[in-house]
Amino acid sequence: MRHRPPSALALLVRGLLLVLLLGCGSAAVEPRRAPGHPGSRSGAEPADGPTTEQRVIVEKMPDGSTKKTTITTTRRVVEAPSPPPRPADPYPADPRVRYNVERVNAYRATKGLEPLLYDAKISAFAKSGSERLSKDHVAHAHFMANAKGHPAFGPRNAENQGDPNGVPSLDPDPATNGRKQVDIMLKLMFDEGPGGGHYDNMMNPRYRRIGVGFVDAGGKMYMTNDFSD
Repeated sequence: MRHRPPSALALLVRGLLLVLLLGCGSAAVEPRRAPGHPGSRSGAEPADGPTTEQRVIVEKMPDGSTKKTTITTTRRVVEAPSPPPRPADPYPADPRVRYNVERVNAYRATKGLEPLLYDAKISAFAKSGSERLSKDHVAHAHFMANAKGHPAFGPRNAENQGDPNGVPSLDPDPATNGRKQVDIMLKLMFDEGPGGGHYDNMMNPRYRRIGVGFVDAGGKMYMTNDFSD
């Protein structure tokens, strides 16, 4: 029985999957806290709740003895509130943006999650991320340098990016090509499953808004999806 060699598209998918797993992680900014409260590490989102700390003060008395006093302090961690809800912004002229948002929401719908709303300000940030990616090919460099405190985002935000080296053309028809490029990257992200950074960003129930930025350079497409509550 003869084995048919894999098609060029199949080889491309394998290559993109390898790049996605090894060279393109997802990024997230941990929640900002109300002033005066401790933050969390490693991007986790701890639930509100009291934390108790104890410290012992040792005093030396005039008679030479020592006195120990235990002070107990209870603090309650309060997460910064999400921005007030507002309608989705109008889509731009690039049809890939709307297609990208609709495909992400289709994946979310498979798990019963609310659809994300398109956000123009987040998209402007995402496009800057794609522009930088097309030049330095370093995943999330723009996000890590600029996302924290950026007015486009709420307290919880994250980013997914496509292949740091760009997604090559997949079809001679521009419209079909754009859809195929988006489809292949989103499918690879979704197929990571729970625990995969890209999947978790796409499927996070706390995110309500999405920004999408595309840049075409050197015959390749660079793609950024940014998320926020």
